[in-house]
Amino acid sequence: MRLRAIVMGMAIGLLAATSALVADAETPKRRLFYIGLALYSETWSQNDVVALADALQRSSEFAVVPMIASNLTSARQYPIADDARITALVRTAARRAAPDDLMVVHISTHGAPGLLASRIGNQQTTAITARSLARRLAPLLGHDTVVIVSACYSGSLIGALRAPDRIVIAAARADRSSFGCAAGAQHTFFGSAELAAFAEPHRSLREVFDAMRLDVARMEHEQDYAPPSEPQVWVGSAVRDLYDAPLF
Repeated sequence: MRLRAIVMGMAIGLLAATSALVADAETPKRRLFYIGLALYSETWSQNDVVALADALQRSSEFAVVPMIASNLTSARQYPIADDARITALVRTAARRAAPDDLMVVHISTHGAPGLLASRIGNQQTTAITARSLARRLAPLLGHDTVVIVSACYSGSLIGALRAPDRIVIAAARADRSSFGCAAGAQHTFFGSAELAAFAEPHRSLREVFDAMRLDVARMEHEQDYAPPSEPQVWVGSAVRDLYDAPLF
């Protein structure tokens, strides 16, 4: 009788463990809709947004849905990041996302106070204002969203992009340049720091941002770039818990 009870207990335990594994396998991951916009027609712009998508797929707790557009026309791996495409990507993500999904908008380009540069191939460079960008991203309101802007003076866009359900990360202060965007560069300083920070699993966005800021400062100091860019972050009132959650 005792042997039978032991065998029965082992069988019940194995069944419970198997059921738990099946339940975990059937539980869908929270999705992350990644809208990557390489607005400038140089290698570093595209590399920064594509590489971060890859890093998030490897290390984050999310099922990543990459949606990338790039103005680097020499390779033509991705759709052009023009007004129509940006609008379509944003609307598609907003329409497909469930309430618990996360939006990440990552933009890499040149910038000026209150402006982002957009250059398709060898065409003339045009400007996207902070208000114009805010309008383009408006369909994402109501979804938890992280907006990352890698550009000089990108901190100057934070005011227009603020919303209760948004976290806005900028590569530089409103009155500062960011570095590493010379023609032919593989990544900007900020882009390299992003990849290193997001490569570490189970970090919160707070930890990721702190690591990026330190890494950028280190690169600037080592290569004698001044004044330092001082990356910025703003956290909306509805996503403060998200900022501290170990999801990345």
